[in-house]
Amino acid sequence: MQIPKMKVLAEAGAVRSVEAIPEANGWTVWVIYTSHGNERREPLERQRGGVRVFAKLEAVAHTVIAAGLTCFQVNTAKPP
Repeated sequence: MQIPKMKVLAEAGAVRSVEAIPEANGWTVWVIYTSHGNERREPLERQRGGVRVFAKLEAVAHTVIAAGLTCFQVNTAKPP
């Protein structure tokens, strides 16, 4: 998901949550939203494709705020 789509979903009230998850080289951001009654989960992407990785949580916060959202979660739990 690119940032313009996240902004549209935020304006529509469809975003349920945003999670920052640590990776080896930074933080990936996952957007959880509702579409047609189903919950969907997509990572933020770079403009030219591929998952966007943030070096700092401060950068994640600025992106979330710029999209019109007020909060995000940091998820440090390792998947099973």
